[in-house]
Amino acid sequence: MELPAPVLKLCQAVRQAGGRAWLVGGAVRDNLLGIDSKDHDVEVHRLEVDDLRAVLKDLGSVNEIGRSFGVFKLKSGDQEIDVSIPRHDSQTGVGHKDIVVVGNPFMGLESAARRRDLTINAIAYDPLTDEYRDYFDGLRDLKRGRLQAVDSRTFGEDPLRALRVVQFAARFGFSVHDDLADLCRTVDLFALPAERIWSEIEKLLLKSAVPSFGWALAHELDILDKVLPEIASLPIEPVSAALDRAASRKDSVEGKGRTVALMLSAMLHNAEQAQIEASLDRLGVHKLHGYPVRKRVLEVIPRIPTLSRTAEDRTLRRLADETELQLAALAAFAASGHREAMQNLDRAARLGISLESLPTLLTGSDLRKHGVDAGPRMGEIMRSVRDAQIEGELSDKSGALIWLKDHLK
Repeated sequence: MELPAPVLKLCQAVRQAGGRAWLVGGAVRDNLLGIDSKDHDVEVHRLEVDDLRAVLKDLGSVNEIGRSFGVFKLKSGDQEIDVSIPRHDSQTGVGHKDIVVVGNPFMGLESAARRRDLTINAIAYDPLTDEYRDYFDGLRDLKRGRLQAVDSRTFGEDPLRALRVVQFAARFGFSVHDDLADLCRTVDLFALPAERIWSEIEKLLLKSAVPSFGWALAHELDILDKVLPEIASLPIEPVSAALDRAASRKDSVEGKGRTVALMLSAMLHNAEQAQIEASLDRLGVHKLHGYPVRKRVLEVIPRIPTLSRTAEDRTLRRLADETELQLAALAAFAASGHREAMQNLDRAARLGISLESLPTLLTGSDLRKHGVDAGPRMGEIMRSVRDAQIEGELSDKSGALIWLKDHLK
C-alpha cells in the first residue's frame, strides 16, 4: 500500500518509542477495493496517552480533540492524520452522548477491532511490516461484496451505524447480511442529532454512483421512517430514478454546495412545500461553504415542471432572475428524464444565463441623468426596461438609453 510520507514517519516514530502503529478503517478497506483514500486513521498500541502525545508533538501540530482517552489529529505539512489509542465505548443511556469512552493501549488488536461496526472496516495494516490482521473475515466479505456486523452485541451501541450500512451498500454495491439487516431495523435512531444523520445521507448522495440502491435499502430497513418521516411515504421509484439521473450529472456542476443542492432537489422533487422544508430542517441543511443550499432547493423544485418541457427564451431569461438555471434544468432532467430539460440548459448557456441572470442595462443614476427622480416612477421604468430585456427587445445599454428617451417623450 502506498502511503504519504507523514503517515510512514508517524509509524516509524511510534515504533522507536516502543509502540506499534496500525492503519485501520476506511483507508485499508478502500485500498483493498482499489479506491484512493485521502483519510488515514492510525491506531497506536502499547503507548500511553502522554507518551503518544510526545511523539506527535515532534511530528507536527497536534489537535488534542480527545486527549483524555487518546484521540488526536496530527497535521504534518498538507497531511492530516487521525491518531488514537484503542478504547472501550460503553453505552450509559439512550442518547448519542450517553457513552463513556476509556482508552486502553494494551487491550490488544483483536479486542480493538471488535468494537468496529462492520467486518470490512475491521481490517488492520502495518505499513512497516506490510502485514494485515483480519480477525473477523473482512477480506472474505470484501471479496463477496457483503456487509456484516463485527459483533451483533455491540453493533447498536452507536445508532448511526444503521445509516452507515445504507451509504456503504450504495457506494460499494454490497449486499447486506440478513442478521445485519435485522440489527439495523431494531436500532433507535430518534436520538441522533441532525449533523450526524446528514453526514451519512450526504455520503449516500455524493459518493454513490447509484444512490437509488441506498434509498431503497433505507426503506427496506425501516430507517427512512425514523430519520426523514415527512418524505418516507413518497413513492420509492420516482425518487430512486431521480437520484440516479442526478448522480449521472454531478460532474456538470461546480462546487460541493451546488452538487448537494442538485441531489437534494432530486430527492425532494415530488414532495410538498411543507415536506421539503421540514426535511431540510430535520437535516439541518442551510449553507455549505457559503453556498445557499436550502434557498436554492426551495427555488428550484417549483420550477421543475416548466423546465421539464421546452421553454421559450423569454421564459428562460425570466427564470434566470429567480434562480440558477443550470441547477434548475439539471434538477428538471433528474425529476423527469426529459431531454427537453437538457435542451433548455444548452440554450441557457448560449444565452449566457445558466449561472447568472441578464446584466442590468440601466441604473438609477442613468435615470436621474434623464430627469427621473427616485420614487415609484423610477421603479416602474426600471421594471419596464427589464421586461423589454427579457422579451428580447433590448440587449445592450445603448439600446436601453434610446428606449428610455422614447419612453420619456
